[in-house]
Amino acid sequence: MSSWAQTLSRLDAFSKVDRTHQARTSSGGFLSVVVLLAMAFMVTSELRDFLQYQQTHEFAVDADVQQELQVNFAMAVAMPCALMRVDVLDASGNRQNLDDGITMQAVSRRRAFAKLSGSHSAGLNGVADMHVHDIFAEAGRLRRVPGVREKGLAKPSSLASIGDLDDAACHIEGSVMVNKVAGLFHITAHGHAYGGAYVPSRMMNFTHHIDELSFGPLYPSLDNPLDNTLHVSDDHVSAFRYFISIVPTTYIDASARHLSTNQYAVNEYYKPHSDLSDLDGKPPGIFLEYSFESVAVTVREHRGSVVAFAVRLCAAISGLFVTVGIAHSLFACVTNAVSGRRPHVSRGILDSKHATTVHISAAFVES
Repeated sequence: MSSWAQTLSRLDAFSKVDRTHQARTSSGGFLSVVVLLAMAFMVTSELRDFLQYQQTHEFAVDADVQQELQVNFAMAVAMPCALMRVDVLDASGNRQNLDDGITMQAVSRRRAFAKLSGSHSAGLNGVADMHVHDIFAEAGRLRRVPGVREKGLAKPSSLASIGDLDDAACHIEGSVMVNKVAGLFHITAHGHAYGGAYVPSRMMNFTHHIDELSFGPLYPSLDNPLDNTLHVSDDHVSAFRYFISIVPTTYIDASARHLSTNQYAVNEYYKPHSDLSDLDGKPPGIFLEYSFESVAVTVREHRGSVVAFAVRLCAAISGLFVTVGIAHSLFACVTNAVSGRRPHVSRGILDSKHATTVHISAAFVES
């Protein structure tokens, strides 16, 4: 062997034991099977974690200075369209009547609400915790064509096909631009809160089904808390109030694509009234009071790095081997202690009786 090879062999930190000095046991074979199974489980677990997307949430002060925001809505109300009006009133004092800027079409109340049931509120929509790439996939679907609905009730029909006013309901749909300040989107009957021909209380019914309510660009396939929810009035003269907190949200997927939208949280308050004296100056209707949070949320999606995956995998496998080796040694020590056996130790020429024979021979020569 050359000198440099000898030098390298002296630096070997992984010394080997010759096979002739190795002993195989049944306990060692059992532990080997356990190690292989545990190793397969750990590799599978680490690989699954590596392939899954990771999400991080970042919070910052909302620096967006846009002055307007788009509000998208679609709902059916159990009243004829001619008896209602839709308005927006914001904190700056600006008031918009939306009757001319949205679509209000007559639908059959019986057909529209036949398959829907519930008390005064069927509960808010349980929004699933979607991954960012799923949100991009849903947002990429075709947006709603005007007059075509994707999420909710029956197709609007003409008033002539309804038959009578007792079966009349109104489908309200549209997208409007509002000032980006706190505001009140509301649906009321004519003659209540605003001017116009007075609508008797017996003709009012604010039972409604919200097909969609979102803020920002319209993504019909994305679910929001109030989407596809039914709210039933127990009285002709009643008020539904929704307190909505809007949070600007930006999604960034693993390909660095951006999707800007708005999430919102909502609290609902329902108040039935036996007569107009119980209104306390507040008209019956549907009121959506929205406000904007000063904090913006950024949700980033990413995968773990290959290097981190390799380091975790090596650490897990090596730790498994070391742990099982220590456990096997402790098990052998305990077994030997309980059985009274001593571990086998190889003896040299100067050990035990060989050493005694050498000493006796040396004493005989001296004498």
